[in-house]
Amino acid sequence: MVARIRPQRLSGSTPAHSIQGHLLAAASCRNMSVVAEIVPFHGLRYDEAKAGPLADLICPPYDVIGDGLRNELYAKNEHNFVRIEHGKPQTGDDPVDDKYSRAKVTLDAWTEKGVLRYDTTPAFYLYDHYFELGGERLRRRGFLGALRLYQMGRGVVRPHEQTTPKDKTDRLRLLRLTRLNASPIFGLYEDPKAHVAGMLEEWMARGPARFVAEARVGDERHLLWALDDRALTAKLQGALKEARIYLADGHHRYEVALEYLKEENEAKRIDFAEDTPNYVMAYLCALDDPGLRILPTHRVVRGASAAIDEAVARSFEGSPIDKGGLADTQPGIVLVRDGVFTRLEPRADVDLSHLAEAWRSLPIAQAEALLIDPARSAGGTVAYEHDTDRAIAAAAGEASAVLVRGVGPMTLKTVADAWERLPAKTTYFYPKVPAGLVARPLGV
Repeated sequence: MVARIRPQRLSGSTPAHSIQGHLLAAASCRNMSVVAEIVPFHGLRYDEAKAGPLADLICPPYDVIGDGLRNELYAKNEHNFVRIEHGKPQTGDDPVDDKYSRAKVTLDAWTEKGVLRYDTTPAFYLYDHYFELGGERLRRRGFLGALRLYQMGRGVVRPHEQTTPKDKTDRLRLLRLTRLNASPIFGLYEDPKAHVAGMLEEWMARGPARFVAEARVGDERHLLWALDDRALTAKLQGALKEARIYLADGHHRYEVALEYLKEENEAKRIDFAEDTPNYVMAYLCALDDPGLRILPTHRVVRGASAAIDEAVARSFEGSPIDKGGLADTQPGIVLVRDGVFTRLEPRADVDLSHLAEAWRSLPIAQAEALLIDPARSAGGTVAYEHDTDRAIAAAAGEASAVLVRGVGPMTLKTVADAWERLPAKTTYFYPKVPAGLVARPLGV
């Protein structure tokens, strides 16, 4: 797989011979290896002189914004990006006038007033994200570009996790009305010789990447550079040849972008191969980046204690474990109930042959198949929590917490390369890439 990176053309009139050339190129690609194409784009960014400090404007992606946090973000600044990313429903909403139509009205008003401005030249956005975790100060480095959309079976973009339909419906409605990639997907690539890492370091430290934004939110610091030098595009292209993109976060957004592209094609609104709906905004990070962190997603089960007890007796060997030993030993599966911690190991005679070979040995897969599925079948409800202390606190009364060991990036790669998908809500990439740092409008 060879990654080609070149400036993204603007939507607009295109000569017939150019369209024919794109079609011929697409046809010839069917007889050769498919390549990942990552291009610069015209970013839509805040003008802090009109909008206020960037720290008051960015927000987490929609899937981690609860009602309480959304209220806080609304109060933080009248231009906070949550109004577009995940606006509030209102009494009297109907299919025509709802939070999605309000997001469109808000987006139009902010761009008209200059609160949000388009960058005049297409760019890659190089991004340093500083944060704290477990008492350690870390930096995750990556860049944002527009990734050409590929069907999952083509081998260029590889998912690792199952998705649920509810979130995709929500994101599709927002994309249809706003025609905006409000928050990026999160992709991983291999950089075994640190070629990309070296180039990013040079361009960010010495130029010609332009430093364009900074925000401090709590213990997190966001630094953004714009890189629009075309000569450097070729260098990035060479460093990413043979690249596969592994979907880390944003499976829903990627699948929604594919569905939207299908709708646009069926409506005959795609004029040429480089029309903007053919791409999706992506944050890309190296698989071995020192700041890449994947937290486990624990399960909190309510209302199925008897079913869980039966599942434990049927499929596991249990032994007591002290809470203080969780971090030291990192056990695969721990059942928590009313302050009692039980380490679970699948019995030697348990049949796991129905699970995919690529991931049947992972604790999360074993927990889902042997504990969580029986609990669901018995009428239990399952909530997801990546914070271990909160999961433990929730395990009281009729609630049980199932703590699982996290999945590392190379395990994720192995699963994706085997064309398998882990259970939904397996991985939690921390911290999230915020929405509002830069957005990608379609048609620009």
